[in-house]
Amino acid sequence: MNIRLNRLVVRARQSTEEIRFSDTVTFLYGPVGTGKSTVARLIDYCFGGELERTPAIQQEFVSVVLSAMLGGYECTLERAADDTQGVRVTWSRGEDDIGSVNAPLGAGETRLVDAEVYNLSDLLFWLCGVEPIKVLKRSRDPDSQMIRLSFRDIWWYCYLDQTHLDSSFFRLEDPFRGRKSQDAMRFFTGLHSERLSQLQAELYKTVSEQQGAREAVVQIRRFMARFDLGSELELTAQIEAAEQELRDAENRKQVLEAERTTNIHPTDELRSRLRKLSGTVSDLREAIGLSQDSLAEQEALRAELITAKVKANRAEQAGRILEGVDYSRCPQCGSDISERPVTDECRLCGTPSDIAYNRSGAQTDAFRRELNDRIDQITDSMSRRRQALERSTRELQRAEVAKRQLDRQLQDELQRYDSAFIESVRIVDREVATLEERLRSLIQLQEMPRAISELEEQAGAAQGRIDRLRSTIEEERQRLRGADDNARAIADRFKTIMIDVGFPGVSEDDDLVLDPRNWKPVVVHSEQEWGFWDTGSGGKKTLFNVCYALAVHEVARERDLPVPNVLIIDSPTKNISDDENPELVQSLYREIYRFAATRNGAGTQFLLIDSDLVEPADAFEDFAQRRMAGELEAPSLISYYDGP
Repeated sequence: MNIRLNRLVVRARQSTEEIRFSDTVTFLYGPVGTGKSTVARLIDYCFGGELERTPAIQQEFVSVVLSAMLGGYECTLERAADDTQGVRVTWSRGEDDIGSVNAPLGAGETRLVDAEVYNLSDLLFWLCGVEPIKVLKRSRDPDSQMIRLSFRDIWWYCYLDQTHLDSSFFRLEDPFRGRKSQDAMRFFTGLHSERLSQLQAELYKTVSEQQGAREAVVQIRRFMARFDLGSELELTAQIEAAEQELRDAENRKQVLEAERTTNIHPTDELRSRLRKLSGTVSDLREAIGLSQDSLAEQEALRAELITAKVKANRAEQAGRILEGVDYSRCPQCGSDISERPVTDECRLCGTPSDIAYNRSGAQTDAFRRELNDRIDQITDSMSRRRQALERSTRELQRAEVAKRQLDRQLQDELQRYDSAFIESVRIVDREVATLEERLRSLIQLQEMPRAISELEEQAGAAQGRIDRLRSTIEEERQRLRGADDNARAIADRFKTIMIDVGFPGVSEDDDLVLDPRNWKPVVVHSEQEWGFWDTGSGGKKTLFNVCYALAVHEVARERDLPVPNVLIIDSPTKNISDDENPELVQSLYREIYRFAATRNGAGTQFLLIDSDLVEPADAFEDFAQRRMAGELEAPSLISYYDGP
């Protein structure tokens, strides 16, 4: 799952700050309180997470924009301080493939694109070209509906935040999040199958059909009781009465044939209805044509706004890059302007310096909001116009169908009914047809008691299919539990990394077991077993988490597993003293740099955050470091802020 972070733009009240990320390793370091962890939290915030409201964030933060490559798309994820319901995502892949939506965090009823995309999680998977698996909404309920695995569930394995590094092993201790974390590991390792998903869907369908059959039995009985249909004997009496009425109607028809007249059948009323209907059809066609033209204009305007938004973002970036550049030659004609006297005016165009354009972070954000609001307004207007167009189209179809029916009726009546006699005969024929239909209905109603018995038998047979499907699903799960090569590879790599790092208490003679039923790695030493919650110290728990994440990502790169190729580790040496355990710290970073330098495919992009810089022993490409110390040469995340 290819995700590549490019840069993070933080808009504060008085400035706009930018963090650029290396393709391989970006190392942020410095004293506490300078915004290092906030960089990781803002990335998580752009991917739909919650933001810790530190004093600096509360007082100065306006919005954040994350530029990243998601699959083959160049994307920006924008989120303001008060955006609690969604994230603005803009993407482009060539001039003809662009889009911008306000993706809600929760699933809505409206598709965001022309695919099964209803929220931010679905959109991130869609942009990366990955189809997430479907899991049971309630894993312990076999009759629960199937839902898509969320991006937030797999992001735990890509963002090791400082808060949970020494207190949680990828949320497995949480009763609800733990099941989601297990689903994420099944998704990574492939311990699922389309057959299992089909069986689960078939089980859900069979259960629904069984419930429908039982509900139909209840409704039929209520229907019969409401209309006093009674028993089969009572229905037989009603059938005999209908047959008698039918014989009487047929006798009246014979009398009419003996008393025929020559009255002409009137058709004026039918012609009047046809004229009105023709006018309605003409008006609807004209209205639909106007609506389609307006919709096309709005489509073009929306595309222009999205393009303007992308160009404004690029212009802002170019402005920051070229800010403060002193030209010695004219960039248009190449003339030497270095000898011009230095004045309060621009040496290129002569504009007075005191009116030079300078946009603050808040102003830039206001411009961004205005564009976003305009795009949303046009999108909303287009949605309403499409709905109105669909209603007009359906109304036109109904009017055309009604007109065709009246045309046929008029032709029939002009051809067949040339006298009052034939009209009278028609009335009797309709009565005969009505009685015949009533007779057929009563005969069908006679089958209701039998239908109730058949539905009850179907419900019983469905229970047998349900039991068989549940048994087959359990067999499929057993089969998948045996296909654990990827899980064993993660366990083996985890043990190797722990030994290479020098994890206390782990040796070559130990076994490391990773049970796919709960995904909790256990170290077996002789007759003793221990895992994350048995390590004791916070430093060992932190080390345990980091080593496991490295194992998952390294096996994923080797075996092309769908793990996002981004790993953010906030304070990997938390609770580990560089003074007391210098070799442990060095070996941990040596292992991280070894993996980072060994690029398989797109490679894993690291963002490391720690108090002290630990450089790689051997220099490799794309290693970037940034000191954040609240100093002029090493500013904090919000450079001008000086507070708690």
